[in-house]
Amino acid sequence: MRTPKVRLAFALFVPALLALSISEAAAQKKQSADAARAECFRQANEAAAAVNIASTGATAERNARGVSAYRECARRMGIRP
Repeated sequence: MRTPKVRLAFALFVPALLALSISEAAAQKKQSADAARAECFRQANEAAAAVNIASTGATAERNARGVSAYRECARRMGIRP
């Protein structure tokens, strides 16, 4: 049989490893979501910049295209807009 010290060490060691792996997975998921969000912002800025500034109502059109591009990208990437 195992000694009580070995059992105690095992009982403390396994949950600590499990908690470490869960926190690492959450950190990686957050980084990938941040990268996806940054890419969506970049695409939205490109779409907004493509609007002709000389036209009337350019600000509203620029905002609409930027929001539309961001939401479409967020949907494709699987993140919340």
